Amino acid sequence: MFKLKVKSHFDAAHYIKDYVGKCSRMHGHRWEVVVELQGKKLDKMSMLVDFTTVKRAMDYVIDSHLDHYVLNETLGEENLTAEYLAEWFFRQMRARAVGVEVVSVTIYESPDCSVTYSEGVGT
Repeated sequence: MFKLKVKSHFDAAHYIKDYVGKCSRMHGHRWEVVVELQGKKLDKMSMLVDFTTVKRAMDYVIDSHLDHYVLNETLGEENLTAEYLAEWFFRQMRARAVGVEVVSVTIYESPDCSVTYSEGVGT
């Protein structure tokens, strides 16, 4: 089994409605996103999938919905958490069908805090 990871980032604002604390106010982050894919079969170039193909799919999602947006508005979610964003990004990548299985998406809200979403048992 081959596992491949591609990392990117974007800048965006959000808030968490009814949160007790400063995160209830609109604030921004440099979000980092890591997409992990897997598969068993390599192509004729001995690649699982070209990094550029994955990067283009990620760039499309980031540029059209996330980068320099207020995420609550663009994604239509009052409580825009890192957990929500990880699942949302996972579904966006899976819908872009880059030819291999999307295993997980990890969202870093800060360098020290992240959340990973996957649909597999025990991954």
